[in-house]
Amino acid sequence: HFELRGTGRSYILILKEFMLGLQRGKVKLKAHNKQWSKAFLREKKRILKVSGDIIVDIQHIGSTAVPSIIAKPIIDMSAGVQSIKDAVKLTKTLSKLGYNFYRKSKTQIFFAKGPEKRRTFYLHVMKHNGQKWRNDILFRNYLLKHPNWAWEYEIIKKKLANLYPNNRDVYTNHKANFIKKTLRLAKHKQK
Repeated sequence: HFELRGTGRSYILILKEFMLGLQRGKVKLKAHNKQWSKAFLREKKRILKVSGDIIVDIQHIGSTAVPSIIAKPIIDMSAGVQSIKDAVKLTKTLSKLGYNFYRKSKTQIFFAKGPEKRRTFYLHVMKHNGQKWRNDILFRNYLLKHPNWAWEYEIIKKKLANLYPNNRDVYTNHKANFIKKTLRLAKHKQK
């Protein structure tokens, strides 16, 4: 239990207000909460305030950004930078906001916020308008514009959550084919 700097409010109260948090590695899906978009906007503002001009844009991605479907109660965000090298500079700054460096790949640097027992935000830092950035936005937007397709995604998520409640890696990997198919459809519609 600790106070968020300058707010007079505790982190625990904010987690309860926004119904956020999930233990690392677990899969538990919740009905969409209208407060998630507010939590995203609040967190985006906090990150942009401390990141200077390193971050070009931050987008709300993942299922919490799609009001019509269930989601893990963790806010996923894509943060666009001019160069992936710039993202490394954010590690110390983001740690002041409670983010921990988690892993680096060719396309992104991944940060998690919250203790392992209650992860609340995932920040995927990547090249702004790079392929990963465009795919994250394209997937989200396709689900927003096609509610029946989003519903299909929800069905898959429910089945996988029931099969793998204690193995988020397997749960995530099994969603990959649906995500690839969605991106193909979305790219085809763009033509």
